Amino acid sequence: MDTGVTNGNKNGAHRQQLPNITKSSRVDPIITSTDGLVIDDGSVTPRATIAVTGTSVFDQGLLAGTIVTAEVAFVTSPYTSSDLQRLEVGSVNSGSTSRSTSPNPATASVQQQQQQQHQRQLHYESANAVLVPPLNFALVAPGIYRSGHPNKHNFPFMRKLGLKVIVQMSEEPYAPDLVEFLERENIRRIHYKIEGNKEPFIEIDEEVISSALVNILDARNHPLLIHCAKGKHRIGCLIGCLRKIQNWSMTSIFDEYRRFAGSKVLADQEFIEIFSAKVPYSIENKPFWLDVQ
Repeated sequence: MDTGVTNGNKNGAHRQQLPNITKSSRVDPIITSTDGLVIDDGSVTPRATIAVTGTSVFDQGLLAGTIVTAEVAFVTSPYTSSDLQRLEVGSVNSGSTSRSTSPNPATASVQQQQQQQHQRQLHYESANAVLVPPLNFALVAPGIYRSGHPNKHNFPFMRKLGLKVIVQMSEEPYAPDLVEFLERENIRRIHYKIEGNKEPFIEIDEEVISSALVNILDARNHPLLIHCAKGKHRIGCLIGCLRKIQNWSMTSIFDEYRRFAGSKVLADQEFIEIFSAKVPYSIENKPFWLDVQ
């Protein structure tokens, strides 16, 4: 007689049809999550957390099948997988979704601002950040650097310098991110609002150059960065006057000036040559490389 079971399946290894359910057992949920991504503007993509629940179906002690359900939650706040277990998300069929309750708008705004600030911090604190010097950056003397106007791409490089002071020799205002960088790194800013030499009406004030040199020649301000818009003409005049204090020859001074400024030399070269203002720098706090006159 054909019983519906072959000789090789007396142990229940094969069956022709699914029998009636006699017993079931629910398996604890398996929870996985994917991290949200931070966009350039500081916004955060949703973090997807998936809870998969399986219900095992048995017949006469043998596994007959498994019914699988899944629940998916999207959250924009920084919840972890363990946090999701405390969320009340209803069970749904596989492939459907459930969205968590949105956080308080005020709290979300604060979190977004903190996230944006954190991303800016990581941009220039990361050990893997690319070091980009400011335009026309160069070493003037131990503890003194020159350059054009710095921007946010230069922050990692500037941080490596360990600057104490920045001397700005231009009229341009600082961008908010540069102001924030100086405050965060505790860098003092000395600002001289001057225009470059432009014949025949505009000439740099010798007293301004003298005041700037007093700050530059104070070793307590080192390491120090001095800059103008492009690091060429106004800084070139300032450094030329510094070289006169160091007793450089005029030929060497003008050669250095032209390496940065190019062909515009006449008005600035004349200014450097006739500069005679007194520079009352502190002898006690002068840099070691400056000979006392």
